[in-house]
Amino acid sequence: MLSKVFDKGQIVIPATLRRKFGIHAHSDVDVVDCGNYIKIVPVKTKNVMELAGIFASKSKPSKQDIEDAIAEGYLESWKK
Repeated sequence: MLSKVFDKGQIVIPATLRRKFGIHAHSDVDVVDCGNYIKIVPVKTKNVMELAGIFASKSKPSKQDIEDAIAEGYLESWKK
């Protein structure tokens, strides 16, 4: 789908794609440099109550627990 880039570098993500990927006003997206193209990836954000207890069964999370949480989008900022 084509989209226009405006003066301040803003682009419009078509409504069908915003609905499909759950992107709303003020949503975070990750813009990834893939060499000869860019990729826009919706960032799943979780509030504190949704995060409460994700590691409750263990006193210290294992490396696999952390990798699983990252894969699910719970710890998106830790990926960088």
